[in-house]
Amino acid sequence: MKKALIVLFALFACALPLMAGGSGETTTSASVAEARPTLNEDGTFHLPITDEKTTFTIFLNFNNMPFDPNWAVWQELEKRTNIRFESVISQSNSNEDEAFNLMLSSGNLADVIGYVSAADLESLGRDGGLIPLNDLIDEYAPHIKALMEEDPAFAQYATSTDGNIYFIPKNQTMNNAEFWFIRQDWLDKLGLEVPTTVDELYEVLTAFRNEDPNGNGLKDEIPLFDRAGWKMPDEYLYLWDTSIEFYVRDGKVTYEPLEENFKTGVRNLVKWYQEGLIDPEIFTRGPKGRDTLLAANLGGMTHDWISAVDYNTKLTSDIPGFKMVGIAPPADQNGVVKERTMRYPGVGWGISSQCEDPVTVIKFMDYLFTEEGSNLMNWGIEGVSYYVDEDGQKQFYDTVLNSDQTPVGYLRSIGALYRVGMNQTGEYEIVSTNDEGRAVIELYEAHPEWYDQSQPPFADGELDMKYFPEDETRYERIMGQIQPYVEEKLQSWILGTSNFDADYDAFIKELHTRGIDEAIEINQRAYDFYIESSQNI
Repeated sequence: MKKALIVLFALFACALPLMAGGSGETTTSASVAEARPTLNEDGTFHLPITDEKTTFTIFLNFNNMPFDPNWAVWQELEKRTNIRFESVISQSNSNEDEAFNLMLSSGNLADVIGYVSAADLESLGRDGGLIPLNDLIDEYAPHIKALMEEDPAFAQYATSTDGNIYFIPKNQTMNNAEFWFIRQDWLDKLGLEVPTTVDELYEVLTAFRNEDPNGNGLKDEIPLFDRAGWKMPDEYLYLWDTSIEFYVRDGKVTYEPLEENFKTGVRNLVKWYQEGLIDPEIFTRGPKGRDTLLAANLGGMTHDWISAVDYNTKLTSDIPGFKMVGIAPPADQNGVVKERTMRYPGVGWGISSQCEDPVTVIKFMDYLFTEEGSNLMNWGIEGVSYYVDEDGQKQFYDTVLNSDQTPVGYLRSIGALYRVGMNQTGEYEIVSTNDEGRAVIELYEAHPEWYDQSQPPFADGELDMKYFPEDETRYERIMGQIQPYVEEKLQSWILGTSNFDADYDAFIKELHTRGIDEAIEINQRAYDFYIESSQNI
């Protein structure tokens, strides 16, 4: 449906007058903006960007939160820059896909467009809906240009297979994303050490299940749990260096269900599930699972974001001694310590071909990469959400740290940390967490060897590479037949409704029948392009 709408829009776009794109041509209003300098003589950003209030329309919806121009951060941005954005999405519409399709089918594009899928934004760009930003960046966005020169990963993610830049990514400057967490109070009660290998982890989880660490006399503990939804089984398969996704080894793209590690991982998951070590509601528990299981003193270990340590404060009065701590990833069956989840540049926003003043917009986008703009988007407003202490370090006020939301949730509620082109530094996480949180961040950041930097970007556990247009549709069609089949089979094996060893040969044969070999070839071409483009930037 989405692809068809993009094609329809491309036909519509052909009838539109050409706007500013890679050629750098602008309309009259853009020329006015162009006359204003981007930087002052001392190198600081020239504010305001426009002499008079200027309004642009915007399509953005992040985590079911449509863009709201009344957020405090965006009110402050408007005050500083004289630029306001008005959302084309109703505040009551949280369905991003639906809203995107409606906008495309109408033929009326917002001036600025952000979307969850980089591939769809680039398709829209190649079809004429978004303008190439290459020349605009070169002429009017010195901070974005500098970052692209300094950070090949950022530049590579921004660049489409046709060489054009159709959106400014959201950059990430820290490696760590998620961590392994375990109940230290349960370890202490049972006299156990922190597990360092997957075999030791099995012994610890078995003790959690059988030796009543919550002390209620019932065998109700759920040793290993997660709230990651559909990607939850993958997070467990990581323990044996496998998954149900594609992965690159020695420069070759592999599909992991075809590999030996997959057999080891699935057999162990089946065993662990049968023995009660894994949440029996693994496929249905949902995103509130962490709240539910920890509040009931039932959960023992999980793989999650830094907010997992917040429960050390939240539950201290209800569960005396409760302590969740971060630990190193357990070494796999081959003795390798690896953390697969890490931060990469992510999708951001682009400028549509219907925008009459792209120069002003690109200047605004560039402002978010200045120190001032970055502070706003990461920390909120100085004097309101944060202050600078006597040592020159930023600190959050209690309104951020002690609200009903997590600090990240609070910041997003005022418009910070939104899905736009920006530098997301991660420093706010260090300041907003507790001692246990800072300890695990320091632990993971001290071990860059745990992160395989040779891997292309992953988005929610899947390879996030750029496909050539002639490959993309074919790849989606193939994986539309394969991925649901693999997920269904894995679920049946874990739940015990079918037998893995009895099914495996037929499972592999079916993968080949459904086109997995062609999908691997397509991914290999995409990976080769990723490597080539990274080297050429």
